[in-house]
Amino acid sequence: MELLKQIESEGERHVQEILREAERHAQEILAQAEREIAQERERALQELEAQLEQERRAALSRARAQARAEYLKAKSALAQEVFEKLSHELAHLRADATRYRKFLELLLHEAERALPGPLVIRVAPEDQKLMAELLKNTPHKLGEPITTQGGLMATTAGGDLVLDNRWETRLNSLRTLYRAELSKMLFDRSRPD
Repeated sequence: MELLKQIESEGERHVQEILREAERHAQEILAQAEREIAQERERALQELEAQLEQERRAALSRARAQARAEYLKAKSALAQEVFEKLSHELAHLRADATRYRKFLELLLHEAERALPGPLVIRVAPEDQKLMAELLKNTPHKLGEPITTQGGLMATTAGGDLVLDNRWETRLNSLRTLYRAELSKMLFDRSRPD
C-alpha cells in the first residue's frame, strides 16, 4: 500500500507539475497574444492616423484651391469694376469741352510723334468740328468720320501706317498692360492697410 501511495503521490506531484507548466505556457501564450494584439492595434491606429492626415491634407488643399478661385474671381471683378468706372468717366469726358479738347490735342501730338508726314485724322461725327479747329495751321487733313466713343485714328497720307488712339482701344491697352499691376495694388498682402 505504501508503494501505491507513493506512486499516487508521485503521480499527483507530476500532474501538478504538468498543470503548472501548462499554466505557465498558457500565460506565455496569452502574454504573447496580448503583445501581438497591442502591436496590431498600434499599427491599425497608425494607419488610421495616416489616412486621417491624408484626408485632412486633401480637404485643406481643396479648401485652399476654392479660396484661391474665389480670391481670383474677386480680384477680377474689382479690376473689371475699376475699368468700367474709367470707361464711364471717359464717356463723360466729352461733356467737359475744355478737358476733351486737351485730350484730343494730346492724342493728336502722340500721332504726330508716332507717324511720319502729313496725317489723315479720323474722329467721331460729333468731334469733326473740334478736330477741324485743331488741325488748322497743320499739314494734316480731316478724314471720314468713324464710329467711336471718343478719341481719334490717324493714318499716314498713303494709309500704310495707322495709329488707333480711340478710347476703347486705349482702354483695352490699359486693361492689358495694367491688369496685373492693378491687381497687385488692390490685393498686395505685403502692403499696409
